Amino acid sequence: MELLKKLKEVGSSIVPILVLVSLMHFFWIPLGEGLLSSFLIGGVLIIAGLALFLLGTDIGLLPIGERIGSASVRTKNLAVLLSTGLIVGIVIILAEPNITVLQEQVASVNPSISTTLMVVMIALGVGLYLMIGLLRVVFRIPLKWIYLGSYTLLFLLAAFSSQEMLAMAFDSGGAATGPLAVPFIMAIGLGVARVQKKQEESDNFGYVSLALIGPTLALVVLGLFSKEGGASLVTTVQIPVAGGFLSLVEESVSQVVRSLIPLVLLCIVYQLVLLKMTIGQLVRVAVGFLYVFLGLTLFFVGVNGGFIPAGYQIGYAIGMLDSRLLLLTGMVIGSITVLSEPSVWVLIDQVQTITQGHIRKSIMLIALAIGVGLSGFLAMLRVITGLSIWYFVLPVYTIAVLLSFRIPTLFVGLSFDSGSVSSGPMASTFILSFAIGASVAVGGNPTTDAFGVIIFVSMTPVVIVQLLGLLYKHKQAKLAAQKGRKKS
Repeated sequence: MELLKKLKEVGSSIVPILVLVSLMHFFWIPLGEGLLSSFLIGGVLIIAGLALFLLGTDIGLLPIGERIGSASVRTKNLAVLLSTGLIVGIVIILAEPNITVLQEQVASVNPSISTTLMVVMIALGVGLYLMIGLLRVVFRIPLKWIYLGSYTLLFLLAAFSSQEMLAMAFDSGGAATGPLAVPFIMAIGLGVARVQKKQEESDNFGYVSLALIGPTLALVVLGLFSKEGGASLVTTVQIPVAGGFLSLVEESVSQVVRSLIPLVLLCIVYQLVLLKMTIGQLVRVAVGFLYVFLGLTLFFVGVNGGFIPAGYQIGYAIGMLDSRLLLLTGMVIGSITVLSEPSVWVLIDQVQTITQGHIRKSIMLIALAIGVGLSGFLAMLRVITGLSIWYFVLPVYTIAVLLSFRIPTLFVGLSFDSGSVSSGPMASTFILSFAIGASVAVGGNPTTDAFGVIIFVSMTPVVIVQLLGLLYKHKQAKLAAQKGRKKS
């Protein structure tokens, strides 16, 4: 039953893209022999893989994550809490599928960049900011001040960092908050919040958005020491046929095993030192890890055998046909992606519950569709014109940080988290490969022009939810004034 539920959730996210690409193939841009079938097979594998992966996460990873968070706080040892944040942040990134896909995409456009060093820096960044997130709850530090200090430092350092690294740095934050990292980090945070003497609802938000800042800041720092130049443009992509999936299984299994070993070792260490779970609980965790293993294997086979080649080819074909059509296509893909992302629907339910129905689902859906559609449009505008990512992320995040001082406290962490949940696996696989193909077609530099599309999908929902928070604040003030007049 739970597996069927997960299949439905994931299917609602992937199927709209499968339908859109199929329609484009038959009525607009033929994908070539075998590519559509590879894309559809890849889509089926991704749906099955993510469903198994998410089921395994619910069964095994989330419960142990929450226990680790609670047990670390109960020790009343600050060093244990800080080391937990750092170690968990590092390990979870090593297992995050979005980061693995991003690593492959970076290697495909710029082999001169050490993707191993890149992943190490991303992991350290997430670990550092998970530490900060845990300290924030323990010492009651307002999130808005952490955002202000972090983004100020980030943009100051980015001004001196490598421009080739800048777009990848921003995308790394969106990729790091993927389908494994988000629930596990939230479980850690929930475990910490639950054992606090004074628990506030706002303590449940903010961890994910802080985890987005860490990788971006880490790669910006890395860019301070890297040399400009050396970008290798992609001109062709080997498009696999359906039979190519079998040849990808062995490589995918090896990749998943390498990713999960650190996470398994982490759980074993905490079980021996702090958790002391029963045999039944350990069996459940083991079953969860088995599901995660099978799910990730299917996910990587589907991504590498179908989604990435098809996304690249579609972007390349549209770019060669008429670059202006990229603007419309980017807008449509952005809107479809955000409306079909299961995490977005969870976010919408949260906002409606928090505002006691004052902000309806329909209003938020329309706002998010328009906002992320605009993000897709602007991302393609960057691909066509080569405009610096500075012109987009600096004003948006400046507005977001300033608005965080005006909205209700509960909406601060919620709004920044909303951006993280909007950039799911679709952004890291199909949309990024689409942008790379389009950049090659228009004669651009994918390293600087195509990368950045993930953060574009992530940043718009932040401001949208903040504006809804202002609307809620206004309504609450209006209701309070009406009650005051009635009493008088």
